Amino acid sequence: MRKKNLLQIAVCLVICLTLVLMAACKADEIIGTPTGELVPGEGPAGGLVGGSSGPGWGERDPSFRGKRFKLDLNDLAGSLPSVTTWNQLGHQHAYPDPFHFANGNRVVTLADWENRRKEIRALLEYYEYGIMPSIDPSVVEITWVDSGVADCAITVTHIESGRTATWNQTTTLPAALQGPAYEGKAMLPLNLMNNNTVYTGFGGSGSFNTGTFGTEGDGSGLVHTLYGINTSDPSAPSGNSDYAWGMSVLLTVIEEGGFRGYYNPNWVAITGYSRGGKATMCISAFAESRKGARVGLTHIGSAGSGGPAIERFLSPAGYRVNGQYADPLPLDGPGLMEFEGLVGKPWYMKQIKIGDDIPGASGLAYAVTPGGSADDWRYTTVRGWSPYFDTFESTPTNYSTAVTVPFVGWQSPAESWSGIQSLSEGRNETPGWFSVRFREFADLHYGLDIDHVRGMEGRSKYGVLCTTPVDQHFLGCLIAPRGMIISDGYVVPRNNPESQFAHWLIADEVYRMYGELEGNPDKYIWNNAFMMTWGTHGGNNGNEGADASYLFRKIVEQARFNNGGEDAVTGSDPEDPNAREGDYSKFYGTNMTFLALSDANLMKMRTPFFQVDDPIGRFDYYRMVWGRPGHPTVAERIKRRIDPILTDYFAGEANRTPPAAFAPPVHPSYTPTGPKFKAMDWRGLLDEPEPLN
Repeated sequence: MRKKNLLQIAVCLVICLTLVLMAACKADEIIGTPTGELVPGEGPAGGLVGGSSGPGWGERDPSFRGKRFKLDLNDLAGSLPSVTTWNQLGHQHAYPDPFHFANGNRVVTLADWENRRKEIRALLEYYEYGIMPSIDPSVVEITWVDSGVADCAITVTHIESGRTATWNQTTTLPAALQGPAYEGKAMLPLNLMNNNTVYTGFGGSGSFNTGTFGTEGDGSGLVHTLYGINTSDPSAPSGNSDYAWGMSVLLTVIEEGGFRGYYNPNWVAITGYSRGGKATMCISAFAESRKGARVGLTHIGSAGSGGPAIERFLSPAGYRVNGQYADPLPLDGPGLMEFEGLVGKPWYMKQIKIGDDIPGASGLAYAVTPGGSADDWRYTTVRGWSPYFDTFESTPTNYSTAVTVPFVGWQSPAESWSGIQSLSEGRNETPGWFSVRFREFADLHYGLDIDHVRGMEGRSKYGVLCTTPVDQHFLGCLIAPRGMIISDGYVVPRNNPESQFAHWLIADEVYRMYGELEGNPDKYIWNNAFMMTWGTHGGNNGNEGADASYLFRKIVEQARFNNGGEDAVTGSDPEDPNAREGDYSKFYGTNMTFLALSDANLMKMRTPFFQVDDPIGRFDYYRMVWGRPGHPTVAERIKRRIDPILTDYFAGEANRTPPAAFAPPVHPSYTPTGPKFKAMDWRGLLDEPEPLN
């Protein structure tokens, strides 16, 4: 009897082992066998490995360097690798690639991009933010009752269960815009940015209450109740996905004639600061009406981690090994991960004054934004290293502790709540920002203690989520080519503002791709703005609100101009009762190139507030091993700017004394001999650097 039991056990073990090996072989075909080694490897040979194929799904790319995996948009749970698989694969230090499909195919056309955009959204929802419930007519019924001048009571009924949810959305419309000249024409913008003064006479205004739809504590609230969703479900929507659901419903009501038909569903603007900025970014990335309308302008202020701050961008912490700056997240291994190596990266600052020339803009100077005010908060970084040594200035002392020059953001004496917030810390601080599944990703590099807060040395350490197949730049890629403005302050190191600039630069690849594939490279770049001030957390230290308002106004006005002054929704007769059923894509006709070349207020929104050819930051950019269709990778373009100056740079580094705690380094004493290139300007990252004459 005992021998029989042993035999049965042996047979079972063989069967189980066979099944495991079969599963491993199947996994290897898709993503490579997880080995547990924390070193990224290449995926299988190029070709159609899972996912979709054919027209609109890219071209085979044998040179693809990422991990190929299966992604079925109709069966995410059944096709996507588990979090456990990604954790076993370990470090994925290269930034996730926006321009290749999950199966490794290369994006070539706009049709390809629209499908890749669906994949990016699916990845973000499945792995990070939770899946936003459907608003399809087969799932929910959306009704509304107009009230007041332009208010609306909205009701959503879940068809299967019969559950309902109702809320009111109020708006304010100036008297001059009320009545038959605009009612029912879907011609007016709706500003939900709470900046009524700037928008008087331009369109409607109001506020979008995210708390109506869910909570950031665990995501519970209206949406979960309406759909009968358990908050512990790994795919349950986070609070941010709940907010996007609410905007999707609102856009649907607008496009179907709610609010007495005053508003254009593609001309809705929203803003948010701090955690509100994270919410705003997710709303604009995911919200979409039944007919495809999306938010027209997104202003993301001081949002940091979980918003535009890229998780893998760590050069501001200034990692040193043996006296030289090094890569804390190397592509070829896990690296040396010790907090003691983080000494900070110097930012050489220069104040932007009214009347100063705008880089690369012939004859244009910085001016006061209409609706704003003259201020002394505008600063930019300059190239304060070999071989440049650009002129820099003293920084303001807006704190009780004086700020020294060059300014070292990491562990700055001006900001006690320093370090860099990681997604690891954010998902623990406020779980409802992300999905339950996102909390399963491994927290690596915690030895760096990247979120170290001075004066709170006993606080728990957090690392970096570098095993994820997504990162925050995917959000900006989803928002493009709609209006997006990212703003923050230099003295908020925890928000990693330099990584937000890198986010803007990556998003620019998508904005330019849209234009180039339509035959006009600069057509959409004016919708992509970035503004920095010498500011604290929470914004409002400069003209951020006025800047966002000005950009939105110009987007709307230029769209109307491009459509011959007619109804910019359809380009047809505004009196046409079917106008709202027309082509909403006409919103995209916002080519502001000629306007911007003579408009200082638009031009300054593409000021390069950080220097991409800083050798300390090269490690981060070298991990961007991809670029938009038909162009070198971002890494290659950065290397063309940096590699020729590295000899001079490191000659200077050899003469530079490592900084003491919280003290910036000083200039080395030697004469540089390397080549010099022009600093980046409003045109963005060029394929070839231009010589500095």
